[in-house]
Amino acid sequence: MTVADVEHIIEEWAPRWVAWERDNVGLQIGRRNQQVRKIMLALEVTEGVVHEAIRKKADLLFTHHPPLFHPASSLTDADQTGSNILTLAENKIAVYSAHTNLDFTRNGVSFALAETLGLKKAKFLSPLEGKLSKVVVFVPPTHVEQVAKKMSDSGAGVIGDYHSCSFRIDGTGTFEGTETSRPYIGRRQSFERVKEVRLEMIAPTARVPSVIQAIKNVHPYEEVAYDVYPVNTPSANYGVGAFGELDRVVTLQAFLRKCKQVLSVQSLRYTGNSTQKVRTAAVCGGSGSDLLEAAIRAKADVFVTADVRYHTFHAAHGRIALVDAGHWETEHVVLEPARRKLQDAARRLNQRISVTVAQTPTNPVQSL
Repeated sequence: MTVADVEHIIEEWAPRWVAWERDNVGLQIGRRNQQVRKIMLALEVTEGVVHEAIRKKADLLFTHHPPLFHPASSLTDADQTGSNILTLAENKIAVYSAHTNLDFTRNGVSFALAETLGLKKAKFLSPLEGKLSKVVVFVPPTHVEQVAKKMSDSGAGVIGDYHSCSFRIDGTGTFEGTETSRPYIGRRQSFERVKEVRLEMIAPTARVPSVIQAIKNVHPYEEVAYDVYPVNTPSANYGVGAFGELDRVVTLQAFLRKCKQVLSVQSLRYTGNSTQKVRTAAVCGGSGSDLLEAAIRAKADVFVTADVRYHTFHAAHGRIALVDAGHWETEHVVLEPARRKLQDAARRLNQRISVTVAQTPTNPVQSL
C-alpha cells in the first residue's frame, strides 16, 4: 500500500472538497508513491508525537489538525513546527491531515462524539447546502445502464445510505447532422426523431467534471447532450454537528457526569438547571458554538461543544443547556473509529498494515 492508496481511502470517507475553503487538508509531507506498512493516528503533530512515530517506525502519520495550516515562509528548526516537519521528513514519515472535512462527514468527529455520549439515531445538526449539482444526460435506451453505471462509479447518485440513485424519463430527441457529421442513429443531413432517455443524477459539484468525462467515455453519440444544474438540496452525507437522543431520560447532572467519564474530562463549563430532564442532545466536536441556534431549533435539551465564549453562555441561558467539554476532549474520540476504518479498508484490499493510535498526550490544557 502506498501513501496515495491511504489518501484515497480517507478521501472516499472525508473528501477534500467538503472541507472549509480556507482549510489546508490532504497530504502535508511526503511522497505519494512511498510504501506504507505502519500508520499512526494523532489529533495533532507535537514533538512527542513525532518521537513516538519514529519509535514505532511509522511510515505515515494521520492527524486531524494539519501542521501546515498557514502558509509557511520557511521551514527551519528555529521553531517547533519547522523542527517537527524537518524531523518527520528526514525519517521519511509522511503526514496526511483531515481537518474540517473529517468534521463535516458522516461518521466523522461529531458523529463519533455523539456515539461516545450514547446518542442514538444520529443525524447532522446542520446539513451542508450548495455542495451538490444535478447532472442530466440524454441517452439512447441501449446505453442507459452503461452510462448510469459509469456515472455512479464516478461519484454520482449517492443520497444518504443509497447508491446508484437516478431518475429516468422516456422521450424523443431530434437532430439534423451536417454533411461531416457521423450520427450513431439515423442519417446525416436528415432531420431525425429518436427515442432517448433523460437520465438524472445528483453529484457533488466538485466531482461533476469527472462524472461528465465518464459519460463521454461510454456514450455512443458523437456530440453528447447534457445539462448541469446547481441545487441547494441539503446534503444527506455531509454537514456540521450531530443530533440524537438518549435511550432514556436523565437529569442534566447525570448527563454531565457521563460526559466527564466517557470524555476523560476533569472539569466542565456549563449553563443549565442540573435537575432538568435531558433526552435529546446536539453535539459538535471542537469549536462549534456558532451552532447554538441550530441546536435550539432542533429542540435539543443540551448542546455539547467546546471553546464557548462567555456571551454565548448568556445567549443559551434559559433556552438550552450548554456544555463546554473541551476542544481536545470532544475531538480525540474520532481517532479510534478512524483507526478501525483504515484497518478494515486495508483488510478488504488484502494489505497487511498496522494502524495504531498515538499514546502521547497532546492536550495542552490542564485543569485543577
